[in-house]
Amino acid sequence: MLELFKGEIPEIDKLVVLIQKKINSPKCSLEDIKDMIYDHISEHKELNAQNDYDKAEATAFNAVNNLIDDLEVNLTNHKRIKEYLSSYHSYNGFNRLIFDFQMFLNKRELLHLIDHGTIIFGTDKTKDWKPIKEVVLTLLKQDKIEKFADAYQRYKSSQKKKKE
Repeated sequence: MLELFKGEIPEIDKLVVLIQKKINSPKCSLEDIKDMIYDHISEHKELNAQNDYDKAEATAFNAVNNLIDDLEVNLTNHKRIKEYLSSYHSYNGFNRLIFDFQMFLNKRELLHLIDHGTIIFGTDKTKDWKPIKEVVLTLLKQDKIEKFADAYQRYKSSQKKKKE
């Protein structure tokens, strides 16, 4: 789960057990997990200068980003990632929602995520999202066409009723 952080986070095996318990609790947010990681680092490392605190915070943020990549696709984790993105700009979070959690998003939410993420991270980093955006835009256009067609059919049938 957090193998990449073995050198940065002391007693990481104990932390992984605690994180797994938090993940299994639907009420626990990703921010709660980030705070727990930060607290764990603070308890096991001597943080003296502001730079040490900043590094611990960055490590906790990066660990949560890594954790996002490993989350199971389900409604609870979808909500966790969406909530986390309301506070943090996590490319991993945007990417997971756009690619793996699409079934929990409507077309407009997906389009908003793609547009917002592209503004934050730039077109170079988000070029893989472009085909999804094109599909969503096509589907939205079809929805409008179908709605217009339905409205037109209702209009035509009401005109026929008036003639009769």
